Amino acid sequence: MKIGWIGGWGVSLAEMRDLAVAHAPEAEHVLYPPVVGAAENLVGCDAVVGWSLGAHLLLEAGARGVKLPAKALLFAPFTSFCAEHGSCGRASETQVKWLRRWLDNDPAAALADFRRRAGLAPAPTADLPYEIEYLRAGLDVLAQPAGVALITFGRQGLPAGWEAYVGEQDTLLHPVGVAEAIVGCQTVEGLGHDLRDFLTP
Repeated sequence: MKIGWIGGWGVSLAEMRDLAVAHAPEAEHVLYPPVVGAAENLVGCDAVVGWSLGAHLLLEAGARGVKLPAKALLFAPFTSFCAEHGSCGRASETQVKWLRRWLDNDPAAALADFRRRAGLAPAPTADLPYEIEYLRAGLDVLAQPAGVALITFGRQGLPAGWEAYVGEQDTLLHPVGVAEAIVGCQTVEGLGHDLRDFLTP
């Protein structure tokens, strides 16, 4: 089985690979950072997994009609990340744009602060998780409101074979708002934003 993964913003492919292999040790794993166009690279997989920004990119690709695998798992998904753009997010657009400026001045501190706010463990290394231009582009995506196609796609209900989960204690997302924006998304009690918690049996 070939599983495609798109991770969350600021999380390295090495971290994602460790999670993927622990979750499905027998599978072949294809991993991409959360960048525009990543979903299109996963069309040949048997299943796809998206977390946070990665889940958003899979939803957005689905709304555009990209032929994704029939099996998709979305963790901590959203249609719009910023609070003023819908009911999913807790952060303001101003906060996201501020993080973007901070990233340009002190990437390590900006990434560490984001991980702390998201309830994630500190990064295992001081290296950037992936290229700085992709980190910037990811924040630009987070700052944008969802388009009409994505809003409609979320409200019409998840396609057959797709599952979505949001943590009840997510510090970045409003679970009730996510469930309203993405019909069929289930709230999981006691969990936050960290993908590790969703994948732990």
